[in-house]
Amino acid sequence: MTGTTTDFSKAVTSFLTDYLPLQRGYSKNTILSYRDTLKLFVLFLTEDKDMKLSKFTMADFSRPLIVEFLEWCRSRGCSVSTTNQRLAALKSFSSFAQIEYIDYIAPLLDVQAVRSKKTEGREISFLSAEQMSKLINYPDANTCSGLRHRTALTLLYDSGCRVQELCDIKLKDINTNTNPTLRLHGKGDKYRTVVIDDKTARLVKEYIIRLRSGAMPDHPLITNRSGKSISRDGIQYIIDKYVSKIHNEDCSFPAHVHCHQFRHSKAMHMLAANINIVYIRDFLGHEDISTTMIYSRADNRLKNEAINALAPKVTDNINLPDWRADSELLSFLNSF
Repeated sequence: MTGTTTDFSKAVTSFLTDYLPLQRGYSKNTILSYRDTLKLFVLFLTEDKDMKLSKFTMADFSRPLIVEFLEWCRSRGCSVSTTNQRLAALKSFSSFAQIEYIDYIAPLLDVQAVRSKKTEGREISFLSAEQMSKLINYPDANTCSGLRHRTALTLLYDSGCRVQELCDIKLKDINTNTNPTLRLHGKGDKYRTVVIDDKTARLVKEYIIRLRSGAMPDHPLITNRSGKSISRDGIQYIIDKYVSKIHNEDCSFPAHVHCHQFRHSKAMHMLAANINIVYIRDFLGHEDISTTMIYSRADNRLKNEAINALAPKVTDNINLPDWRADSELLSFLNSF
């Protein structure tokens, strides 16, 4: 061990480059999520705690420090669910370190005992079918950039894919012929094939002919302006661009739309079309149907709101007399 390399830094390197990808077989995106948590933890150490990484060791990786880190995350605006994800990543690192650095097993077990906080039921944010149609059809398909943007937005909605799944689509993954389908590379390094609309297939086919005709099957379907695979930030930039324009024209349109709202919107629209929840689970690539059920619960809330909004228009208010003013009834009740 050199003067600038501690057992903590060695543990982080081994955790990210050997344990997660080789021993556990985690996907690139999962590893990046763990890496982001550790980067945030290092930022907390250096900026908030004013510690030097060259002196921080596994002996310093303690329960009180982790609890303090979680509070720091919340003070920066992290939601309860996000903070719980940070904690889960640090627990996984702690579990790995127990084997590599058995001398510190007692304090590392204390880290494992940190409890995550309960989260409230998530409110599903989505666009109506009319709003979504307006957004994905706003880019001018007669221009190269407009065609690329419309194709990206349409696929993001029609396939119900996660934004990273959209970025990872290769030309060989799309079938634009009869019964068009799209093959998606999802979480846990698993693949699923989803059906796409015929109109979406025609749009993608036109996009490939005009902008990707010389590309190889293993090349990315959606690219940035440089011709490289588009990033998640690139997709969000496209969404922000057209959402801003529509909102300026129509203030009732949401001012901000996140990538994942396309997926939420697709699920809610499928529910509204009375599509079976089991098919929606498979379409979205959920491991557990309980994850998919959040859309069903949100749909029930919408139905209740619609019923309550409609009821006063149909049912007249009934003016019932105040029973407390009925002395005979009061005498009868008091006799019990």
